[in-house]
Amino acid sequence: MKKVIIILSVISGISAAEISGDTIAEYLDMIGEDMVYDRDGNEFVLMAVQGDTTVPYMYILADPEMEGVLLVALTPGVIPESGPERTTALETLAQLNWDNTWVKFTADPETGEVSAMYTFSTENGLGFEAFSIMIKILLGTVDENWETLASL
Repeated sequence: MKKVIIILSVISGISAAEISGDTIAEYLDMIGEDMVYDRDGNEFVLMAVQGDTTVPYMYILADPEMEGVLLVALTPGVIPESGPERTTALETLAQLNWDNTWVKFTADPETGEVSAMYTFSTENGLGFEAFSIMIKILLGTVDENWETLASL
């Protein structure tokens, strides 16, 4: 019985590879040359290149200790500070969250800036395909709702 437990422990240790910033950097590089990013350890900011200017559009955090990855896409949305426009914007945000299964929209309480986010567990590893698909789903969801977000 002890041998079985030891073997299972070794197998589970092998299959549960830690996802670090190096893994995320490798995956971003695999996506293609169009992927421009700044890296600080396990944190990444994806940048869109427009001429001589770069504009951030996504934040990625790999947290090996928590066994998770957070993807946050920036949007044009900003929740007004007060008034009926604020109520309408928050209702719109709630509807967007209801309508979208994978992506959740959130507003920064201090600035009102709206972002779209997706968090997933890496306790059993993270494949390139899953990672790249979630980036596409996140950015596609923002793109599909761009006009709604811009009108907040």
